[in-house]
Formats: sequence, C-alpha cells, structure tokens
Amino acid sequence: MHPSPTSGALAALRYWVAHAAGLPTPVPPSSDIQTLLRQTAWNTAGSTAPPGDHWPPAQDTPVASIFTRLNQPDMVPITAFLPPGVLRIEQPTIFPTTDLPPQTAVRACAVALRVEATAMAQRSFTPEAELEALFFILQRYAWALPSPLEAVALYDFARIHAALTAAQAAEPDGTFCLVGGDLSGVQEFIYSVPARGAAKQLRGRSFYLQLLTDACAHFVLTEAGMPLCNLLYAGGGRFYALLPGSSTTRLNEWRRSLGQHLLAAHHGTLYLALGATEPFTAAYENETQWQHLTTALDADKRRRFAALGSTTFAQLFAPRQPQPPRDENAEEILDRMGESLEQLGSSLSRAKVLILESQQARPFAPDEREHDYRDVLSRLGLRMLLRDEYGHNGRIAQQQQRILRLNDISDAEALPDDAIKGMRYTVTEARRATATDVRAYYERGLDANGQEPLEVGNVLPFTYLAETSHGVGRIGVLRMDVDDLGDLFGTKLDRPPGIAALAATAALSAALSRFFEGWVEALCHEFNQGDNGGIYAVYSGGDDLFLVGSWHLMPALARRIRDDFAQYILGRRLRIDERPPVTLSAGITLHNAGYPLYQAAADADEALDAAKRFSRPGGHRKDAITFLGQTLGWEQFAEVEQLHGELNELIWAGVPRTLLMVIQNLATQATQSGKRTRNGAAQFAYGPWIWQGAYQLTRMAERFGKSDPLRAQLADLCERLVGAEAVAKRTIERAGLAARWTQLFVRSRRDEAQADQEVAR
Repeated sequence: MHPSPTSGALAALRYWVAHAAGLPTPVPPSSDIQTLLRQTAWNTAGSTAPPGDHWPPAQDTPVASIFTRLNQPDMVPITAFLPPGVLRIEQPTIFPTTDLPPQTAVRACAVALRVEATAMAQRSFTPEAELEALFFILQRYAWALPSPLEAVALYDFARIHAALTAAQAAEPDGTFCLVGGDLSGVQEFIYSVPARGAAKQLRGRSFYLQLLTDACAHFVLTEAGMPLCNLLYAGGGRFYALLPGSSTTRLNEWRRSLGQHLLAAHHGTLYLALGATEPFTAAYENETQWQHLTTALDADKRRRFAALGSTTFAQLFAPRQPQPPRDENAEEILDRMGESLEQLGSSLSRAKVLILESQQARPFAPDEREHDYRDVLSRLGLRMLLRDEYGHNGRIAQQQQRILRLNDISDAEALPDDAIKGMRYTVTEARRATATDVRAYYERGLDANGQEPLEVGNVLPFTYLAETSHGVGRIGVLRMDVDDLGDLFGTKLDRPPGIAALAATAALSAALSRFFEGWVEALCHEFNQGDNGGIYAVYSGGDDLFLVGSWHLMPALARRIRDDFAQYILGRRLRIDERPPVTLSAGITLHNAGYPLYQAAADADEALDAAKRFSRPGGHRKDAITFLGQTLGWEQFAEVEQLHGELNELIWAGVPRTLLMVIQNLATQATQSGKRTRNGAAQFAYGPWIWQGAYQLTRMAERFGKSDPLRAQLADLCERLVGAEAVAKRTIERAGLAARWTQLFVRSRRDEAQADQEVAR
C-alpha cells in the first residue's frame, strides 16, 4: 500500500523525534513507507540510499551555525555553535557562540524533548494534528540538536525530510517543484493611512499581510494535498513550498482562484504573484532552481491578474469617478476592512497567542462588496483568533486547534493539552500609555485639533512619541535590511549537493527569522523601558524591518541591531575595524508627527537606498547608514556617535551652543566645492577653513580659565578636528554630522517654536 502524503511525512517526523529523544524508533506500518522514508532520508542528507536498512546517522558533535558555511575566502573562517536548549528569545539561548557547548546541554535538551514526546503520545490526535504537533515539538527542542548534515539543525533537516517524503508519496515518479508566492502592492496598502490615527491601523495592516501570506500559502498547500511541513518559508509577503512536480500544471488554476479572491477583497491593490520551477528530481541544482523561480515570479508580477480572463482583467482599467484631493487632517471614515484592521492593531499589542483553524475555502459571492480581514482569511481556508490569554470561551474544534504563541509567555499560562501548540515569534512591541502618560498627554494639549483621545493601556500615538523625544519634537523612521540577500541565498552559502541544499536553505531562513522576528522584538522592548519616548514596531521579519519612534532612540537602536546581527553571524562581538561577512544597511529619517506616513516610509526607503549605494575607496560597498541626510559606513558612524556624546556633554557643561554652528560651518566649507568623487561623495576641499577653524576653536577655549577642564577639552577637540592628522582623515565631515545631531538633541521646545515662527514670517 502506497503511503499518503500525510502518513509519509508523519512517519518521518515520528522517527526523528524518537531518535533525538532517545526513544525506540517507531516501525512504519508497511514496507512501502519504510522504503520511501529511508530513500528520502538519504536524499535529504545529500546522497542515495546505500544497500541495507540503516538511516543516515546524526553528527556526533554540536551543531555549527549555518553561517560557518559562508564562502568568504578573504575573511577569517567563522567558528560558532548553536547552544542546545529549549527555544526562547534570549541572547544566551539563540546567539551562536565560539565555545563548544557541553554534551550535558545536548543531553538535557534531549531529555526535555523526551518528556514532551512521551506526554504527546498519550493524546489521541488525528494524523494531521499529530503531524503538526510533532513539527512544533521539533521547532522548540531540536532547533539546535545535530542532524546528519553539518551546520543544519535536526529541526530543519527533519522538516525537509518530511516535506520530501510527502511530495514523493503524492508523485511516485519522484519529481518535485518549488512554488513561490509574492504579494505585490504591499507598500501602498500599508502606508496609505492618514497620519492621525496611524498607530491604530499601521500594525494591523502589517500583521494582516503576514496572515494573508500564510493564508495564501495554506490555500496552495491544501490544493496540492500537502501538509504544513511542505511550507519551507513564509514571511515578508513571500512564501516558498516544496510540492509534487505535477503541481506546475495547476499554477494557472491557483492564480485564478487567488486573483479572484484578492480582487474581490482589495479591489486590485494587492496581488499574489505565483511562480514555479520546472519539475526536478533528487539531483537538485539549488542555484539554477532558485533563479528559475525568481524569474517566474517576476514574470507573473508584470502580468497582475492576467489569469482572470479578459473581461475581469478589463475591469481593473475601467474609468472610475475621480477621488477628491487627500486631506491628511480630515477625520477618516473607515470601511468595514479599515475598522477590522484598526481593531486588529489595537489587540495585537496585548495578544499572547494566535489561534488558527483550517476550514474549507470558499469564494466571495459576486454581490459582496465589503469584507473584514477575517472574511478574507477564512474564505482562503484559515480561520484565526487573537487572544491576550487562552480561555475556553469560543473554543475552536478540538484537535484541529493550532495555538501559536507570539512570544515567550510564562509556563504558568498553560495551554490545553488537546491543542496543537507551537510558536510563531512576531514583533508586536509598542509603548503603551501609563497614567502618567495620559496626564501628560492632556496637560500638553496633544488632544487639541481633533486628535484622538488617550486612555491607559492604549498604544501611544505618534504625536506623543514626538513630544517626548529629547530635543526637537520629531518621530524617527528606521528601515533596515540585509545587504545582497540574493547572494546569501545563492552562491555565498556553501551548500551540500542535491536536495540537501534545501535543508541548508531552510536552516538559513530559520536563523534569519529568529533574529528579525524574535530578537528585534526583544531589542524594541528594551528600548521602551526608558522614561522618554518609545518605539513602535511596524514590521520586522524575513530580512528587513520598519520601526517608528521617538527620533533620539533611532540611531542607537539601529547601531545596536547592526552590532548584534554581526555577533549573531560571527558567534562573538565584532572587533574594531572588522567587516562582518553578512552586512546590514539602514536609513533613518525625521518627521513631524503629522507628516503623511506613506511619504515618511518613502523618505526612509530613499535613505536606505542611499546607504546601499555607499562605496568605500577599497571597494567595500553597502554596510552603511544614512542619517540626517548623510551616508557613511558603520565604522564611521561609531566615530560620529562618540563625537555626538562628547559634544552633548560639552554643551550641558556650559560650552556655548555656537560651538555646534562653528563645526557645521567648517564641515560645509570642507565639502562645498560642488565636485563629487566616483562613488558620489562630496569631494573634500583643503583651504582656509582649516586655519579659520583653529582660530575659532582656540578663541572659544580661551573663554575658560586655564584650570577649567573645559579649556583642555576644547583644545583637544580643536586638534582632533583641524590638526594635520584630523585633516588627513577628513574628521570634520563626521564632526559636522555629530554637531547637527547634537544641535537637534539639545534643542528646546522654545527654540523650536521660535524657529517655526521665523519660517512662518
């Protein structure tokens, strides 16, 4: 009897759970399943099954970080290991380390896995529910346990083995394909909200897009008859799945169904491009297949809704009544979708669990005009609920209930035994109003001009985040992403041969997700513990992030994310003057709280693009940050940050603020020739500014007595800015940015009001 996809995948996961837990490995119910399992296990390990009945053995050493497989001939090889333990978003748990983990840690993790697996075996799950439950057990306990592949954890190996088994069970000729989905129109959908009330909708829209990606992937898996383990990745508006080779013949059918659904729900704003590779066998060529998939997705993006037929397609271009000019200050009248997304955003900050249930997909009726986000998801076959705590009210069907924790809630908040319990780390951090915040909000008159009311527990609005910034009252927008991600998933990672390459890709995706979907949340929470200002996490996942908050927090947060990411890659702190093998670039922009959000997002995106165009004389590109309109490498930004701290201390100690204007004027003179270098940077000018700067800074120092420490500090600063060595290093360029940063940091509300009056005059 040939196994079904579910029974084949379930047998694979049962084997690896038992193997890791030290339990007797289960005997498959038939020789057909046993033969298939052993064959696909060896395929996942990168080879063909040898004679006999043994399986590929797991490595007998701790799991090396997937980043140890990076091709970096011009750098020191990475030596880093995953610390075995129950998955939690804590630095000692998820950050690789150069220290070899003790075997006792591996054994302790195996014991915890054994306890969980033994308890689960006592429950009467359906095969589909047991498969998902085992999948999540491996995610939690085997994310850092060794597998047959070097630098690939057992969780990543086992899920690829299960996916391969399921696909081959449905396709006995042994062909597979990769199917990808990519949502387009995301920018317009997320950011086209008025500035007033944006905090209520912004996160709801972002999280909805994540759920919509999941629902579209769920639809494709269900149509292909594949279980959850065949979803290799979902995040950032994209998903990738391993399916039987014959699935390529149904691609247009799925395009039509999903296209009709999204057109009815979002009237053409959102579109899911679908693409697939040509069918392949276990002799898989990773780079070729991913290139084919990328090309196919790009081609479908250029033909949005083309699969719907000429009549429906023509409706997208039918003349429409012109819309009145957009008034950012007008009160927004939300439709049913907008209201539901606002409610989603409000509940997300308190939510601890996401409850999902599979159900039958069904299309929208032709006469349906308005939908909320739950309608859209459920009609794709995925019903969802968010809860701040799990309760028995409104239970979903027993055993089909998938309860995903969004963060590391305490073990005391137990979840029911009969549920499928998993983890889905989601960045939901936002500063919430305390009684002190509410009182300050009204005392400062921030509720004037029709602004939204504020209650204890509400997410703080952007007006308050700007008002409680240090210095100038602005919000900051931070966008970051991994440089050259395509290369990282392509030739930059040394992959094993054949299907085993997919296991390495899965390990890389999981590692990036733990950082961007887990650790970034922890950092935002840490930065929200201060008394002034706060961070509002719009989105972080896949390889990028978008954060809004009080402007003075953004530079330090960006630098912390970059430094922690380097440590995450290397297994140790980045050394001075060391370039990390995988880099991040960032763009930070400042705005009034009432500035249109869509424009702020576009401005920050342009700043990020400028950072990605940055090039050093030695050829090292990107790995940079744009802040206050100036782009520089992270190594230079560290110098700017240090100078900013020194200038701030000098101003608060009593040095006149004219010091900041002097430094900015000198920086302007040094770069005012108007000429540009080959990489687009302003050409440095050697001229009178050097002796003028020496004169002005010396005179300023002489205002203080000979015994005053400020005199010595200013004299030292003069040498560091206009001395011979400083001029050769072009220090004044970085000092100009530091002075501008400090000027904004120490600016009072009275200064700001006077400046606004001057502009008005």
